[in-house]
Amino acid sequence: METKDRFKKHIGASGEITWYFQAFRTTRRGFKTKREAQLSFLELKKSQKFKKRYVNSNEKFSVVGEQWFEYYRSLSEQKNSTYDKRYELMMVLFRWIGEKKLSHLTPDFLEELMYFLKEKGVDGERQGYAKNTLYSLRQTLNMILKYCMKKKILNDNPLSNVSVPKYQKSVLELKKSLNSLDQKFLTTEELRILLNYSSIYEELPLSTLFHVLFYTGCRISEALALQVDDIDFENNEILFYKQTSVRGKQIDFKIETTKSVSSARRVVVTDLVMEKIRHLINVLDDLNSQFPFRVKENYLFVYLSPFKRGIPYRREYVNDHIKRCVERCGISKPFHTHLTRHTMASLVAQHCSWEVLKGRLGHADKSTSEIYRHLTSDEKLKPLKAFEILES
Repeated sequence: METKDRFKKHIGASGEITWYFQAFRTTRRGFKTKREAQLSFLELKKSQKFKKRYVNSNEKFSVVGEQWFEYYRSLSEQKNSTYDKRYELMMVLFRWIGEKKLSHLTPDFLEELMYFLKEKGVDGERQGYAKNTLYSLRQTLNMILKYCMKKKILNDNPLSNVSVPKYQKSVLELKKSLNSLDQKFLTTEELRILLNYSSIYEELPLSTLFHVLFYTGCRISEALALQVDDIDFENNEILFYKQTSVRGKQIDFKIETTKSVSSARRVVVTDLVMEKIRHLINVLDDLNSQFPFRVKENYLFVYLSPFKRGIPYRREYVNDHIKRCVERCGISKPFHTHLTRHTMASLVAQHCSWEVLKGRLGHADKSTSEIYRHLTSDEKLKPLKAFEILES
């Protein structure tokens, strides 16, 4: 039951009456009388009125943002690609609020900013940012403001109670997403056709790489970092604990750790895949003895052309070749980098537990793995067995 003001009455299951109110982005409950709730509200209002949010700085947001990034990078806790992405996000924020003083970044202003970025953030007129991009922008902004608190520039975070706007899909978008569920992975027959095609028409390192990608569900950058020592022939396992990163020329590639600690894993494969890898190693060793490779380390999935011989493939190069194979095999499904991970998960999901699938994909928890565990045609029919019993 509600009164005509902000104070509301609550009647519990036992008939007990309590009062509560909402104010200043918080809810206070459990007051025995309305008078108690009113007094609490006045105290809260008083504390908010005299609360000073900004204490030591009248700097522009761009100034403290640059200071934060210098500090963030000095920690050396992330991969170079992560720093690059974070810097790009910071530049987007600078575009819209870089000239704003910290004292202007109130919760109401930041809430309006989130909605603006959703609706018009890309071009300032009609094109907004996608949900994941907006989440990343908010996360970057939050990191900068937390840095300001750490350095005593702010004594609280104005973004702490500002939520990300919800994204509503249209009826057509929902229909499209339902119709495209089976476009996210290859069926067993489609995968068999693709791998057979690659074995005939692609060079040995590429065709072997395709098998590794689809059989293990690893990320392409993880596969490209594989070396001879990462193959455990005794246990039919492949060790994933690093990945390639490229800036500029491919020969300047770097080796970094995997996406997260949980991404370091051992993935068991079949005898067929191990034999293909063994054959590839022998061929590369023989080639290297005749024509020395450009890098000393023995990477598996490398260019064979003279000027790049022995250098790991560029990720885009692999993507283009798989996409071409998919099209030439008559498979009318759009290729994307995660098609291999989705396919592996879809094929093995009905044969293993959540924990096994989680470990194979290198996820920290099974909720992330659920994204990749698609229902196959056979699985979708299993619930019907209950009704067949009813109808019999």
